[in-house]
This record gives sequence, structure tokens and C-alpha cells, in this order.
Amino acid sequence: MIASEMKTQKVCGSCTEGAVYVEFLIAFMPLFVFFMSLVQLAYVSAAAIVVQHAAVMAVRAAIVVLPDDPVHYDGVSVNSVTGKRLDDIRRAAKVPLRAVVPSPNFDLKFATGGQVERDGLVEIQVNLNYDCKVPIGRLLVCSPWSGKKKLSGTAAMPNQGAAYEYGAKE
Repeated sequence: MIASEMKTQKVCGSCTEGAVYVEFLIAFMPLFVFFMSLVQLAYVSAAAIVVQHAAVMAVRAAIVVLPDDPVHYDGVSVNSVTGKRLDDIRRAAKVPLRAVVPSPNFDLKFATGGQVERDGLVEIQVNLNYDCKVPIGRLLVCSPWSGKKKLSGTAAMPNQGAAYEYGAKE
């Protein structure tokens, strides 16, 4: 070899090829995890808004369905949260939840239990176990073991039902 060629040849200890690639790998992983967590957080936030809307829809359905004529609800008494009346209230809550979960598995809880009084407050809580699906992000935003996040929404309205008895003869 010529002496001038020996000077231009690099020794392995001072090589810099690949340094940018290593720096990229070091910086990429935290940014990737942050981005995936942000996407999952956006999905959870949107689902929380939908759950709150489902609670509003359920309480709106309840104040219409509960004081209605028992003839339409298989004889279930007025203001009783059972049977077909409860089924209709659950159906009203299920419709908006389908926007985030194709077949939602949720709970409805009435603050007053199984009976609602006329002019009383109807308060409903909707609980949904939201299934987080964004890879990596679900481990930080949701439960790392189950991959689920419990979302709750509560709404209340006064029960302004009719002031007369159904089936009364005039």
C-alpha cells in the first residue's frame, strides 16, 4: 500500500457509520410509545363522552317510559323499573354505545332503586368496561392486565309524569 492510502484508511475504533441509526433507535422508541399512548387516550376520551351521552339518553327514556300506560309494558306498574320498561331504557342507552363498542356490555344503575316517584329525580349511572385495543398504548392508558378501562356516566332529570291514573273511567 502507498503511504497516502494508509492515512485515509479508518481504524475501526473511530468509525462513525451507523451513529445516526443508533441515535434514531434510541429516540424512536420513547416517541413511538408516547404516540401510541396518545392515540389510545384519544379513543378512551371519545368513549367517555359517548358513555355520558348514553346516560343522558337512558334518563330521557326513563322519564318517558316509567310513567307511561302499563298496557304497553305487559302490565308492569307505573314508575316501576322492571320488565319491559327496563328493557326499553337499556335499549335507549345501548344505541349511542354502539358507536364505540359493536355489542356493548354495560350496567345501568338507578339511584332510587326499583321504584321512581312522580316529580322525583330520576338518576341513572351507565358503566361500561371499554376494551382498549391500541398496541403498546393500552398498557399505559388502560389496565395492563385486562386491557380494559372502566368508564362511567351519570345523568339526572325530574320525573314529570302524568298526574292521572290509567284505565280510569269518566
